[in-house]
Amino acid sequence: MSLTQKEAFSKLPQKLHNFFIKYPPRPFAQYASKPSETTSADVNPFLPTKNPVSGRWSGPKYSLRRSADLYKLARKFGIEELLPPIPQKKFYSDKYENKNWMEGVLQPRLAKWEKELPEKLKQREEAIANMDATILAARSTYKKQLEKREANKRTWW
Repeated sequence: MSLTQKEAFSKLPQKLHNFFIKYPPRPFAQYASKPSETTSADVNPFLPTKNPVSGRWSGPKYSLRRSADLYKLARKFGIEELLPPIPQKKFYSDKYENKNWMEGVLQPRLAKWEKELPEKLKQREEAIANMDATILAARSTYKKQLEKREANKRTWW
């Protein structure tokens, strides 16, 4: 069952409905992609405008947050291309696929203990492997204990 344009328009959320009443969708109206003057016919409600008489700039009719809300609603209904050009260029997946990562995230600096840990573990393994020689150098009586251990190993089999 296919909906007519009026039926489809009436099923839109109230926010989108009110927006499209004030600012008709793109096929019916053209909007500027850059900030323009207040007197021009293609004023974009998401971009700032300049008064040609006074030279003063006024902010956009819809803030970045409100325009993002409208865009998300329109995207939900598959009509985001009907909205005027929005200054925020990145939404959803595009925001994360084309992200400029900070250097600290890509290559974090390690703490001192983290930098020294691999060397420390290597030294510890070497010390454990050479423990008998180290103890023997410090205590001459340890030689007897080593001989006992060797003797027990031989008789244990």
